[in-house]
Amino acid sequence: MYKESKPMLNAGELVKHLMEKGVKFELFSKDDAEKYLEKNNNYFKLVSYRKNFSKYEDGEKQGKYIDLDFKMLIDLSIIDMRLRKTMLSIVLDLEHYTKVRLLSKVEKASKDAYGIVEDYVQNLKNNREYDYLKNELNKNIRSTYCGDLVAKYGDEYPIWAFVEIIPFGRLIKFYMFVANRLQDKAMLDEAYLLKNVRELRNACAHNNCIINDLKSSTSEHRANYKILSEIASIGVSKKTRDNKMSNVRIQQIVTLLYLNKRMITSEGVLNNQIKILNELKDRIEHHIDYYETNDLVQTNLKFLTKIIDTWYTNSI
Repeated sequence: MYKESKPMLNAGELVKHLMEKGVKFELFSKDDAEKYLEKNNNYFKLVSYRKNFSKYEDGEKQGKYIDLDFKMLIDLSIIDMRLRKTMLSIVLDLEHYTKVRLLSKVEKASKDAYGIVEDYVQNLKNNREYDYLKNELNKNIRSTYCGDLVAKYGDEYPIWAFVEIIPFGRLIKFYMFVANRLQDKAMLDEAYLLKNVRELRNACAHNNCIINDLKSSTSEHRANYKILSEIASIGVSKKTRDNKMSNVRIQQIVTLLYLNKRMITSEGVLNNQIKILNELKDRIEHHIDYYETNDLVQTNLKFLTKIIDTWYTNSI
């Protein structure tokens, strides 16, 4: 079915459109907003944060946003940018230590480094996953960074080479396969938690907005009970933790922070993470007063800063 195209508006027209929707320009002038839209941000991404603000349901302002200033959209977009960079840095560290942990487990179990990869590949045969794996490996043939590994080992990869040329999603599946092969429940639990952070990793890597929808009950799955217990131990009420962790984005961020502090073994890496997480926390809190009338935004931001403060600043 044909959909009518929306005309492309210039910065001035976009500001006028926002005003018609009830967006205020008290903390940030209309002229500055026009300049900002021309030079600093994508309008589509910026206004996506308005989903965190309610609208008047009746009266003369019906359909217009309640207490939403343009500066708040800017503030949330900056927090989101800092959040994406921080989470991506952390998940890349976690990805490295997932490989380290996997290699250590296989070595301690005295498993054949080539045989366990071959077992995994054979386990996928006669399955669509086998074709997916072959495509993933073939993409690396001409890679500047790992093409030499493909050329060196061909189809007979030792585990230390295999983990370096497969994508994160495949690494998680392989981690789960090894966990089952070793009958290692702790590894299996980690694999499921890694699955939960994969989408967040990809969103951060592709620069997608993260905190532009903080409403509760967006996750298909209840958060891991160990994570909920850990949150309870720092004084967060059951109502609050169930509410916040029912948002899929918040759940994935907290899962990453939980898993990371259990799998990273380097004090230097953890100290660097503490530094960047504290910088993120300070930026989140910088204009927290903007959201005094927006419980959804303020309580979610405070929930994240409490997690960072207690799990990292005070615990590691």
